[in-house]
Order: sequence, then C-alpha cells, then structure tokens
Amino acid sequence: MKTSENTADLFKAFVAAQSELKNAVFDKVNPHFKSKYATLAGMRDGITPVLSKNGLAVIQGTWCEGQDAAVYTRLVHTSGQWIESRYPFQIDKPQQMGSSFTYARRYGLAAITGIASEEDDDGNAAQTTPKATPPVMIASTGTQGASKAPSRAPYEAMVKEIRNATGVKALQDWYAHSFAEIEKLPPDFIDELRIEYSDRLSELKKALAA
Repeated sequence: MKTSENTADLFKAFVAAQSELKNAVFDKVNPHFKSKYATLAGMRDGITPVLSKNGLAVIQGTWCEGQDAAVYTRLVHTSGQWIESRYPFQIDKPQQMGSSFTYARRYGLAAITGIASEEDDDGNAAQTTPKATPPVMIASTGTQGASKAPSRAPYEAMVKEIRNATGVKALQDWYAHSFAEIEKLPPDFIDELRIEYSDRLSELKKALAA
C-alpha cells in the first residue's frame, strides 16, 4: 500500500465514514455458482455518498502492458492526503479485458473501503477468474506471497484487540491507528481481520441500540 506523506486527516475522515458504510447490496447472481454479488454500479451508489459526506472520494485508474494489467484504486481526502492500492492480474484474451478490469475495480473498491461485495463462494470463483490475485491492498514492502509464519503473532494479537474492543469509537480508533500495520499482513489474514472487524462493529452497534 502506498500513502501520501501525511494521512492523519484522511484516517480521521475514513473512521467517521466507515461507521456509516454498509456492505454492498448483492444485486447480481453468478450464473455458474449461484452466488450473489454486488455490481460495480451498485457498490458506487452505496459508497460514494458516504465518502463524499466525509470529504473523501475514490479514484481508479488502469494500466496494461501485454498480458500484464492492473487497477489502481486511490482513496483521497479534501486535504490532499491519500492511500492507494494496486490490484494486478493477467489477461489471456483481448475479449476478457473489459470484464477483467471491471472485476478488478470491484475488488479494489471493496478492499480500500473495507466492505464485502459478494457472498463467500468457498473459492469457486478462483477457478474461473483469469489469473487474478486475491483482493488486497499490496504493501510497498512486497508482503504478498510471503511466509505467513512471521505474521501469525501480530495477526492473532489484532484479532484479540478487535474482540476486546469495548465500544464503537474504541474499535474505530483502533482501526485508524492499526491500518498501516494491517496492510503489511498476508492477503488472507487481511481478509479475515476485516471480517472480524465488521462482525465486532455490528455487535457493538446492536448493543448500543439496545
């Protein structure tokens, strides 16, 4: 993950936005696996108003050279601060280009905003998606694909901190302060932490409303 030199204002705004963000509405069905997912248009309809309200916006750009391609997703703040993720993949056939870029944009948008964009298909989609890498904000240190062993302890510590959070604000503050460290973890650890965070946030909100 790449960031601007300063990120304090952006993180503060994002913590506020995330308290309002909801998982995308699954408005489409995968005809092969019968699993539901959110279209890019549907995701943007749900995400953009909340981000805009908090002085945030998402910019996505594409890159392609031969069979190698990527989608860059940048979350920007009115202060000029930003964070950026990169979703790399390969295109085997020219006809796949449009759908592959849309697929990458969906996952890039979901990853950088921390929402879920589809039902868990137990890995079925990975069998048909052309050489796509998991949705993850890739750290500049190149941790993607690295051994998970060194990351096990910090990952488990983060899970414990999420589960022990005593309130919505405490959990959101923890996320803002831990964001950079989270993105250094292997992709599947990041995904699991986002699920833990989302579940705990929902629990705390329900308790607050009771």
